[in-house]
Amino acid sequence: MKKIMLFVAVCSLMLSLIGCGKQNEVANISLMMWDEAQSPVIQQSIDKFNEKNEGKIVASIELVPWDSYWTKLDASLETKESADVMWMNVYLPKYASAEVVKPLDEYIEKDKLDLSQYIEGRVNAYNLDGKQYALPKGLDTVFVAYNKEMFDRYDVEYPQEGWTWDDMRTIAGQLRDKISEAGGAEYPIVMELDDQPSWMNFVVQNGGNYISEDGKTTGMGMDESVEAIQNMVDLMNEELMAPYTVLSETKGTDLFISGQGGMVFIGSWKASVLENSTLGADGNIGLIQMPALNGSNSSVLGGLGYCLSASSKHPDEAWELIKYITSEESLYNEAVNGIDIPAHAKAQEGYVKNFKNLDAQVILDASVTGFPYQSNGNFEWTSYVNDAVQKALSQIAPVKETLVEGATQAQEVLDELYK
Repeated sequence: MKKIMLFVAVCSLMLSLIGCGKQNEVANISLMMWDEAQSPVIQQSIDKFNEKNEGKIVASIELVPWDSYWTKLDASLETKESADVMWMNVYLPKYASAEVVKPLDEYIEKDKLDLSQYIEGRVNAYNLDGKQYALPKGLDTVFVAYNKEMFDRYDVEYPQEGWTWDDMRTIAGQLRDKISEAGGAEYPIVMELDDQPSWMNFVVQNGGNYISEDGKTTGMGMDESVEAIQNMVDLMNEELMAPYTVLSETKGTDLFISGQGGMVFIGSWKASVLENSTLGADGNIGLIQMPALNGSNSSVLGGLGYCLSASSKHPDEAWELIKYITSEESLYNEAVNGIDIPAHAKAQEGYVKNFKNLDAQVILDASVTGFPYQSNGNFEWTSYVNDAVQKALSQIAPVKETLVEGATQAQEVLDELYK
């Protein structure tokens, strides 16, 4: 009898221990990202998260290089063996429509998370059909830098806040004439002719679009879009901007920091280049918001967000990581370490502190009126319009004819995708 009672007691104890083991099981979750340069700073946030959740959650970074990131993500999501949390950008619609990333609305509502603490444009970038698929990490903006030394040397007044496209043309014309009189070879305006730092801004400012909000129609053949590209061509033809042959061979930023450009349209991802240039170190770089075109100076907002895998075995714990890694604490740490402009408004103060030679507040202010990079997450159609823009800027063919042809070809692909 005593043996039986002892056996029962031992069994009860073992079951109790097994139960406790399950109850106290640690959830191992992973974050998939591609930027090796950002990894050490983000690891600091991961370490703090693990410390706060000791005995409950252990998070780790899965670093996958950009050139294989999306291939691996596609494969892992298909086999439902993906990381629990992942970096996401404009490709989001593809993964949301395939239902391989989980909407965060139930978690946001449960925790009463205030999305207004983030920059609105970045929150909206990850909201599809009324569902929030990611919390924003950081952002990038577009603005104008000008060479104070050149303006002073040629006795031309600096651009003033609130300036317009016409004001810019006037200033560039003054620079052009003074440069010519002095026998100089500098260009009043330089740009990088990629979509985000230049022409997509002008298209949207002028009332056109790259792709419609529903992602089914390209507006690059619209009169408003054509006019915006024609404006750029006019700048070149009037020698207010460097010619296409120059801008297609040498980056606008390189021309500017070498003293060959009076003004440059530039993205925040090049801010450190300006900061560390000789021109910047000498205090000769001024920053200003983009000039208003057709009443708008809104600029393209890019950036990353954190998504939750729909196949995560630990979705609640993964949400806790997303919530922490996009918190003011975490993003402020990224800001003061200079790896990103935080999408969290209160954390942005740390970004400004990084710069000694630039007024970085201008870079941040551009985000207030910014709009998300226009994309539907599918890139089978984009080459037609992108190539058409470059062809138009090179003036191989008339602007309208070229853009309408490119938009028509792109629309055929879009119609096939969404039929």
